[in-house]
Amino acid sequence: MMRSGDPYDVLVIGGGLAGLSAAHHAALRGLSVASLDDGGHMGGLVMNVGRIDGYAAAGAVSGIELAAAQLEAIVELGVEIVPDRAAGLTLDGGIVAVTTGSGVHRAKTVVLASGARLKSLGVPGEQALFGRGVSQCADCDAGFFVDQKIVVVGGGDAALQEALHLSDYVSGITLVTRGDALRAKQSYVALAADNPKFEFRWSTQVTEILGGDGVEGVRVTPAGGVDAQEIACSGVFVFVGLEPSVCTLPDNIERNANGFIVTDPNFQTSVPGVYAVGAVRAGYSGQLASAVGEAAAAIAGLRIV
Repeated sequence: MMRSGDPYDVLVIGGGLAGLSAAHHAALRGLSVASLDDGGHMGGLVMNVGRIDGYAAAGAVSGIELAAAQLEAIVELGVEIVPDRAAGLTLDGGIVAVTTGSGVHRAKTVVLASGARLKSLGVPGEQALFGRGVSQCADCDAGFFVDQKIVVVGGGDAALQEALHLSDYVSGITLVTRGDALRAKQSYVALAADNPKFEFRWSTQVTEILGGDGVEGVRVTPAGGVDAQEIACSGVFVFVGLEPSVCTLPDNIERNANGFIVTDPNFQTSVPGVYAVGAVRAGYSGQLASAVGEAAAAIAGLRIV
């Protein structure tokens, strides 16, 4: 529903945990708040996580459960949920105007918490076989690969966390990483190293995903000019990093070389009235607790007139 009359005090773009936390803290301050998220699918990437790790406040819950609890809390506080996509952002006499498919929403302050999306490999076969063996959500799709062999691509926390979840279902996992060591937390690395279902392909890239109606294997190329090889598998799970998920922003919003938004220590961007928190922001630690903490700190520092 479009708001008529006065602008919101705070409009949050993004429904991940950073965005939900920003909306929650703003509402607790008694501010008028709207939370805008494409399609209204609140929760962001955390929705893909079967068990939250590294966020003590969550306890033993899934990402879906945590996001649902946060959403219920902000609705009870009167936050207006706007199920729409931010297409552009402009300044209008000290007010920030956010253009969406349904119209223009105006706010005194905008918090960009749109997060990041998982990168794709960009190799032949990936898009054609996405949803037919290619996946980026172990919690969603692990059950389709019971007692089958799969490939996980990546060497960071997400790749290892998802691979460890998949190991409860599959018969074997080949983890393919471009580096000669894993970048993930040592606790994840130790668990994978001790798991007999894991095989590691170091300094190797996936160059093609093979299959017709479904995934049948991958073609990989080791570093050093070694000939390409094929690995038979029924599924490929891709976790090779993130890219910022942002709407069309003014040219004067500063970004780094990878497109992430640059902020000052108070999470203010280079545009007055516009803040950025969480995974969309350059310098974000990647920790769930950090995203929530950044949101709280940004809202605490606001001066709404």
